[in-house]
Amino acid sequence: MNIHQFVTEIRVRPGTYFGKKKIDSLSDVGFFIYGFLFAEGSLGQTDDFDMFFRKEFQSFVVNKLDVRLTKIEFWFETINKKVNNNEAAIDLFFNLFDEFYLLYEKFSFYYGYSVAFASNDRNVF
Repeated sequence: MNIHQFVTEIRVRPGTYFGKKKIDSLSDVGFFIYGFLFAEGSLGQTDDFDMFFRKEFQSFVVNKLDVRLTKIEFWFETINKKVNNNEAAIDLFFNLFDEFYLLYEKFSFYYGYSVAFASNDRNVF
């Protein structure tokens, strides 16, 4: 299972992961995802999209939401600051994640993942 499959599972079955039918906090989702990525890395099971997510998702969120960071923060903090409603923040995350995944698929289809991932051009997003 990669991060895309994992996030899809969280979206479809939040109760399996959070013990309730509704997700209460985007921060909970964010830390859960980072835990998943850490466990995957520890087991040597990280795939290309997982590495791309880890390296680029924060930049994607910042550029998509047109925010200026004044300090280092997690992507879920950036989303939470942009919208003051937790339910809206969770919906926004899933929408951004879907768009990010489609962008990844486009890059990996046309250029190969290694080209997109190795790119130092921060204007990709």
